[in-house]
Amino acid sequence: METIKLLQQAIDYVEHNLNSTIEIEDIARAAMTSKYHFQRMFHALTGFTVTEYVRNRRLTLAAEELVGSDSKVIDVALKYGYETPEAFAKAFQRMHGVTPNMAKKKNVKLKAFPRISFQIQIRGETEMNYRIVEEKATIVVGKDVVIHKDASTEIPAFVEKIWKDGTHDQINELVGRPAGSLLYGYYFDFREDGTKRYLMGTELPEGKEITKGLTTLSVPDQTYAVFDSRESIPDDSEIGLEIVNVWRRIYSEWFPSAGFEQVEGPCMERYYWSDDKKGESICEVWIPVKKKI
Repeated sequence: METIKLLQQAIDYVEHNLNSTIEIEDIARAAMTSKYHFQRMFHALTGFTVTEYVRNRRLTLAAEELVGSDSKVIDVALKYGYETPEAFAKAFQRMHGVTPNMAKKKNVKLKAFPRISFQIQIRGETEMNYRIVEEKATIVVGKDVVIHKDASTEIPAFVEKIWKDGTHDQINELVGRPAGSLLYGYYFDFREDGTKRYLMGTELPEGKEITKGLTTLSVPDQTYAVFDSRESIPDDSEIGLEIVNVWRRIYSEWFPSAGFEQVEGPCMERYYWSDDKKGESICEVWIPVKKKI
């Protein structure tokens, strides 16, 4: 599979340049894709940001050089991109639990962060339903939160909070929707440290004034790949679990074999109950894309 081969090329580039300056743009170029798409793809597949991976690999090799050797800590620090021994020692201890000087001694436990290898897996899962949609620009209003690490736990906690404190119904009232109407989720402001913002909201009608404490988000004209999954499940508390599975399959199965790549812009989640079959939930993930050149 071509995408797997290109991802391996990117890892090869990282491994060959761990003691040199590495820019994410250069890693993405090795994978023949944009920086934006590469960062999203890498994080979704590995659970690490590109920056975290490079740092952990450098600290792994640094520990190997220090253990049982006469290497100077300052020389190893400079070799792996740290400007001061203090900065190196802080990062080293955070990962390994010991200082660089302690690592020079024998019989000291250290952590190894192995090189990542991407492999093709034959899966027996169901087909993926998707469509390509052109959407006009819009303004949405809602409540947002910063997602630090685990969206699968942080977002449900956030959603429960705004349901209980009345914010969810406050948004619906503002835009003229019935209380309890389900809002959409918007991911935006993706950062290199892996954090992002998540907004629960809906389209803002023209002329409506924003209530204090809410956030507006401009969603531009965009082409989206839209994925849906339908499941007969007992209650809507499990809808979030199905969305997590859809996201996983998009990055592990669809993008590696599709002629599209992700572009900048908010991603959306839409989830609601179908009208035709009672008890069937529809989970949709909207990702802004463009065709690969």
